[in-house]
Amino acid sequence: MGKFCTNCGAQLKDKAAFCSNCGSAVAAQSHSSGSLSGNSMPGLVGFSRRINDPEVIKEIEDRNKKGRGCIFIGIPLPFIIFLIVSFVSDEVDTLDAIVFGGGISVAFLLIYLFAEYLSNSKRSWDGIVTDKELKNKTRRFRDGDIEHYIQCTVSFRTDSGKKHFSVSTSNGNPEFKDYYDYLNVGDRVRYHPQLPFKYEKYDKSHDSEIPCMFCKTINDIQNDRCEVCNCLLFK
Repeated sequence: MGKFCTNCGAQLKDKAAFCSNCGSAVAAQSHSSGSLSGNSMPGLVGFSRRINDPEVIKEIEDRNKKGRGCIFIGIPLPFIIFLIVSFVSDEVDTLDAIVFGGGISVAFLLIYLFAEYLSNSKRSWDGIVTDKELKNKTRRFRDGDIEHYIQCTVSFRTDSGKKHFSVSTSNGNPEFKDYYDYLNVGDRVRYHPQLPFKYEKYDKSHDSEIPCMFCKTINDIQNDRCEVCNCLLFK
């Protein structure tokens, strides 16, 4: 397994004396990591192998099957409804029903295919958290109403140098600060697009809590399974 800088999370080159990203001395890091501090927990450094656990794979597949079942029912529904209305009513022509109903169904299909692409496990990447930003924002509607909300942005840089962002707002979303609160600048992370909680920390040894990657519940770090959904925690 490759070595990573304990200061910024960047991957270290073989036999490097200093981190090329932040300049920290590698020798000093190796020495300090040899003896764990009183606040750290052994065995919690490194990405979890549970993403390949048969139980976790089955859980992902079962959730995907349920989602696909709802989608495959919903996609042809607009087309069927418009077609039925055209048969029982003179207000809608059959040709119009085919065009409008079919168009909506095709739109649903495209949305589903795009969602499948976004959740493909092949889009996973490793990187580090480079910045966190919390903004109070205001939105004005046409009717004159004003909405105040909070926007959280977490910035990442992948090992390949690409930039990624996680942006969430407080508009009716009680979980909007999940990633902002859990991740810190300098944390090394792995992105799991196929999971509801998408970011896993490389070093969890100083944490007292760990999120469930399936239901997003925050659990005690000592737990092996989620106290709510009983799924395996990524330790």
